[in-house]
Amino acid sequence: MEIIIEGWRAGRAERQEAESVPSSHLPPLSDEQKTVAKKMGISEEAYARSAFAGKRNQERLLGKTRRFGEILERTLRTRFEGARIDRIRLVTIDHEYRIDLSAGERKVLFRVPENMVDDLVEGGSAETGRVIEDNLETVLSGQAA
Repeated sequence: MEIIIEGWRAGRAERQEAESVPSSHLPPLSDEQKTVAKKMGISEEAYARSAFAGKRNQERLLGKTRRFGEILERTLRTRFEGARIDRIRLVTIDHEYRIDLSAGERKVLFRVPENMVDDLVEGGSAETGRVIEDNLETVLSGQAA
C-alpha cells in the first residue's frame, strides 16, 4: 500500500513545538528556501521554524494515515474478499482521504472525509467505523462511485 500525504499544515501544537526548538536544531535551509524567506520578508529562522512545524505535522499525518490504512485493510480482508488498497492519499487542503482500491479486475476510488478518520483513528468511534464500512460496501458493490 502506497501512502501519500499531499500538502501540509502546521497546527498550534506543531508551531509551539517549533518555537521551543533551539535554533541550532532547526533544519538548514536550501538556497531556494532562503530566497523564498527573503521574498516573503521573514527571517531565515522564522522560515526554518515554519518548515520544522510543517515536517512535524506531515509525520503526524503519515502516522494517522498508516493507522487508518491498517484498519481499512483489516476490514477489506474480513468483509471483501480479494479487495485491496493500492494507494491511500490524504489531500490536506481538501481534508479528504482518497483511497485507490482494487477489487478483482476493478479499480475503485473511495473517499473519506478526514474528520471521519479522526473520529475513527483518534477517537475510536465504533459508529464512524460502521459508517465507513457501509460506504465501502456501497462503493465496492458498484452502487456508487
